[in-house]
Amino acid sequence: MPELSKAVGKKDAIFAAALQLFSRRSFDGTTIPEIAKVADVGAGTIYRYFSSKEDLVNELFIKTLDDFISHLQAGVPDQADTWVQFHHLFENAWRYVMNNVETFLFINLHDEGTYLNQQSRESYSRMWGYIAGIIEKGAKKGDLIDLDPKFVASLVYGPLIPISKRFDGQDHKASKQLARALEDATWRAISTK
Repeated sequence: MPELSKAVGKKDAIFAAALQLFSRRSFDGTTIPEIAKVADVGAGTIYRYFSSKEDLVNELFIKTLDDFISHLQAGVPDQADTWVQFHHLFENAWRYVMNNVETFLFINLHDEGTYLNQQSRESYSRMWGYIAGIIEKGAKKGDLIDLDPKFVASLVYGPLIPISKRFDGQDHKASKQLARALEDATWRAISTK
């Protein structure tokens, strides 16, 4: 059993190093030897877990997206009114971004990478589909603007990208007042009421 925990520890160290480097230097700007150095493992160890750098970035992309999606969905009531669903969604996204800036930057730096495989693209589509699904239900009720739900979802999700960059590397977290103001501004942009 100690071998398994040691192996899991190495794989987690590789993921952490890859996340750090891919989110700072991009996929093309990062090499396997650099990841190995930051992870404190040999380059050959990386190839025990991943067949290539592409395999590593795809597995990391899916892993981080799965985590983000589960945070987005946490506590969002299926049958609640549109405002309540939006509030939970926005709050979940905001909390995740503020607590996982590097991960959020990684997801959004690599979302259109030519190296992403079909499974990675499907994971990314699932995230957008979840947000768009809430938007679509709200639009059908007449609570949200009647545009393609994916465009409206961009109004909800999109601003979080440059905002996260402002907090990257900062020692402080955004205030609750800022979060509330951004939530209100986003709601006004998509609401019909």
